[in-house]
Amino acid sequence: MTERSVASTTGRIIVGVVGIAVGVAVVTAATVLPLPSLEATPAGQVVTPVPLDPQRVCGGSVLRLSDAEGQQATTASAVDSAQVVTSSSDDDESTTTLAGADGSSSDPLLVTAPLAGDDVPLVAAAQSQAVASDDLVGFASAPCTEPSSSTWLVGGSTETGRVSLITLVNPSDVNSTIDLDISAENGPVQGPGIEGIVVGPRSQRVIPLSGFSTGLLSPVVHVTSRGGQIVASMQESIVRTLDPGGVDIISGAAGPSTTSVVPGIIVRGGETLEAALADPAAGDLQSALRLFAPGDSAALVSVRIASDDGTGTSFDTRVESGLVTDVPIDGLADGRYTATITSDVPVVSAVRTSALSADGAVDVSWAASAPALSGSTLLSVPEGEGAGLTLANPTDDAVSATVSVDGEDRVVEVPATGSATLAVSAGQSVLLTGADGLRAGMSFSADGAVAAWPVVSPLPASSPVTVYP
Repeated sequence: MTERSVASTTGRIIVGVVGIAVGVAVVTAATVLPLPSLEATPAGQVVTPVPLDPQRVCGGSVLRLSDAEGQQATTASAVDSAQVVTSSSDDDESTTTLAGADGSSSDPLLVTAPLAGDDVPLVAAAQSQAVASDDLVGFASAPCTEPSSSTWLVGGSTETGRVSLITLVNPSDVNSTIDLDISAENGPVQGPGIEGIVVGPRSQRVIPLSGFSTGLLSPVVHVTSRGGQIVASMQESIVRTLDPGGVDIISGAAGPSTTSVVPGIIVRGGETLEAALADPAAGDLQSALRLFAPGDSAALVSVRIASDDGTGTSFDTRVESGLVTDVPIDGLADGRYTATITSDVPVVSAVRTSALSADGAVDVSWAASAPALSGSTLLSVPEGEGAGLTLANPTDDAVSATVSVDGEDRVVEVPATGSATLAVSAGQSVLLTGADGLRAGMSFSADGAVAAWPVVSPLPASSPVTVYP
């Protein structure tokens, strides 16, 4: 090999070694040193939604599926009219009558309190009605509630002689599309028309529960809406053979929870009722706790039912997932009670009681579980005998709440795991403050006339949100 060839070969080797070294250095740097990057932060804008005038919706009068002559058995018609009381923190509420179901004069009502600048006023309303019309006899009361997209209706039956009507009121200016998720003692209920139910703007629609399944002993209905938010309730009326057995409006219960509280349970005429239970057709005169675990696991449940002085009963039970369970309640003396239900998985609950007067008048009441109170809560007391407001405390610490009745303040001490009941009168406006975490229920107790419903705090006002393109 010539000297030039050796030099040329040596040069190529050196260049190759250097190239390899540079390559290794580049790869090493790429894995160790941070690479330059381009980042673009989306342009976000904080927007505070404009709050709307607070609203409450009253379901309107008691309904039947026929007219006064018993004709048109699939058409809802109004029975007399409900009495409505309203109140607001600014004393400036207004009412608007919405279209009744099937063109009836049921007169569902929209109650509105106008905004005062940036301040959102409190508004409340409630209704009641005593009926004595052939097969509809009894006393019914219900709160006028804030529209929402989800309501749990725990109660009712489609056994022979029991009529349960799901009432849907859409106070908005757009269509609302409703889906019903129905469960009972044998599991889910399916059927045509159970989804995609359209309720027109500012109107009411009534859906018979028996249209999906007859013979249901223990239904629970979860109502969800798309489009306009709605107010849902259920009306149950009972006829035993030929005798009317009461009427009630079932208000929405608190959503599934591991701690469920049912305040304002009325027990009345116990001895008379026990004698009446000898009739096989009168089985639902028996007081009962209805429980439903909507998840995938069975619920192990502990129940304590107690009056304000702590007397009552307690028991444990098991609720299979997806199956509604009615647990009979025995041995309670006449009075007002609160049921506290604790479970290892979330459940929904309500308590059914009945009252039988000395002259044979029968009425039924469904007391639904109440959600925890939050902030200031206003309620109106409708017409009805023996009205009482029950405050229940499921926590381990006593709570001192301020109850202002028509502007007169009173501090109420609610003991840990206990309750306190205040007598109130029709037409009064009641403001609850300092009651966070408590549950509250209104109830009415008279001879052959009982009713109960939960008190619900207003939903949170609008808060700022960040909107990204």
